[in-house]
Amino acid sequence: MGVRQNVTYDLGSTAGAPHTAAMIRPDLSRLAIAAVAATASLLTACGSITPVSMSDSARARIHVVSVDPDIKMPPEPVLLDRGQSAAMMLGGPLLGAAIANNTAAEPRAQLVAEMQTNHIVLGDIVASEFSKKASAGGPMKFEVGTAPADAQVHFTVTSYGLAQAQPFGSTLYPLINVSAVMQAPDGTILWQAKEIVGALDRDNKQGQTFADYAKDPELLRQAFASVSAIASHKLTDNLMGLEKAQGTPGIQQ
Repeated sequence: MGVRQNVTYDLGSTAGAPHTAAMIRPDLSRLAIAAVAATASLLTACGSITPVSMSDSARARIHVVSVDPDIKMPPEPVLLDRGQSAAMMLGGPLLGAAIANNTAAEPRAQLVAEMQTNHIVLGDIVASEFSKKASAGGPMKFEVGTAPADAQVHFTVTSYGLAQAQPFGSTLYPLINVSAVMQAPDGTILWQAKEIVGALDRDNKQGQTFADYAKDPELLRQAFASVSAIASHKLTDNLMGLEKAQGTPGIQQ
């Protein structure tokens, strides 16, 4: 589960009292900022897209949309626990991100192995969740596949993984950065949007410890289904022109 830092807490001492070892007072605010910075750095590391709102006329003439099941995925997931947050705090945003990435190598490999062994295919989950949410959100019908349709949606998952929401927490929440592009048969872009759901998102409540995920892979499947559903809901609101104002992210309890 990553590297753990041994920290000695100075809970307060009488003035003039002798110290036999250096005492470290952890700065919780710095750790919290480091956790957020690390997540943001790793989650948004690759590129961005220019949003394109769907016009009312396009929305009116599109009836059936196919959702391309071949979703572009990053080579490996993001994993951010206490060890990686500490690395971010000690090394700064750039060097710390590199250190955090290295310290997560072994548990990240375990995460990938669990997903492969248990056939947890995030691309399939994203396509399925979006199809359900979008079909329920308006008059257009969305179907996973490449059958002829009025338009087709293509997804790219820029990053995904697990991250903590509190500096000293052990609960890891799923996270995802996903973009969607809807194109007409002639290649015209009808709609384009991106959503990022991180550990601090108020709706993102499907968290477990790394040990629990490893012990019961179905919890991992449920977590990624949950975060995909949250992103799909937000993308659907954007697609239908009903995008809600973003609330202030809260710290998970």
